[in-house]
Amino acid sequence: MQIRLVIGEQDNRYLNNLIMFLEKNYMDKLEIFSFSRPEMLLDYLAEGSADVILVDENFGIKADILEGYGKTAYLCGSVAENQKDGIRVLAKFKKPDLIYKDILDLYAEGGNRVAFRKDGTHSGNLILVTGCSGGMGASTFAAALARKYASRGKKTMYLNLEKTGGSSDFFSGNGNYRFEDVIFALKSQRADVMLKMESTVRTDRSGVCFFEPCCTAMYMLELTQEDILRILDVLGGSGYDYVVVDMNFQLSVEFVEIMSRMHRIILVEDGGETANSKFQRAMEALLILEKQTKLNVTGSMAVVYNRFSSSKSSSEIPGLRIPVLGKIPPIKHALVHEIIDYMLGQQELFETL
Repeated sequence: MQIRLVIGEQDNRYLNNLIMFLEKNYMDKLEIFSFSRPEMLLDYLAEGSADVILVDENFGIKADILEGYGKTAYLCGSVAENQKDGIRVLAKFKKPDLIYKDILDLYAEGGNRVAFRKDGTHSGNLILVTGCSGGMGASTFAAALARKYASRGKKTMYLNLEKTGGSSDFFSGNGNYRFEDVIFALKSQRADVMLKMESTVRTDRSGVCFFEPCCTAMYMLELTQEDILRILDVLGGSGYDYVVVDMNFQLSVEFVEIMSRMHRIILVEDGGETANSKFQRAMEALLILEKQTKLNVTGSMAVVYNRFSSSKSSSEIPGLRIPVLGKIPPIKHALVHEIIDYMLGQQELFETL
């Protein structure tokens, strides 16, 4: 698939620099047609076609005239509002890779659809990190696991699906869009979800890809089980070697189906008396749900003990039939990134992952 991109810009230096970057980095994704004079652009559109059109705000053609030919946006030197005369406005003086993300986003909103897998088969590995009790450090371990995969040169996505969780607690990167843009695309009947995700993804300096959290956690309440399965199907077939999913544990048929899509499920527990009791009760109920749904998820599970103390405050779960990957001792008075760095130093823990 190639996006036919038409650019109208009178600043030849800016135009040439932008085209050089796009052709060097995204030649397989874009077919670019550029014009420095408005009449030439109009002549081209009279005979040719476009998927996305970018025109400088002072180019001399009203963008609403071009809307009938392709999804159109203004390139502006300064952006006070997101729209001008009802047309999308993009900041032209920013990193060109962010302009490429804008192009993808415009194309995704243009109604061009790309099929996604419905059978749960993926080219990448889906790894769920969760816990039967809250406060076990599952999110921190998930972030550490994503960093470990990325450090091995694997294309890795950290996907936080907790209602109030946020990837920004662990990762940061430049971008124009947030996870609510993916949610809105899922609810839309026209948007291309795969391209919307690609335009929204940011990359941390560690190499981990992630979505910036929604501006309000209320948007996460809009996600249905069908939406989550669709996200997993799209990401699983998008070229990622590993997708590390950080999600709260739930006792429900819907969550069992989500877990059934995973290649591995890591349960993070601390070995405390209350946590062990909750874990055992959850596993008893989960076995019943497996029979009801005819889906095997416990066979993909493994346990990591986090903040496991050698004192009597922690103990292994009795009668556990799920493999234990390792134990991480308590780390006192440390920031989250210091904890992640310590986790990454536990080489044996990650060998089987």
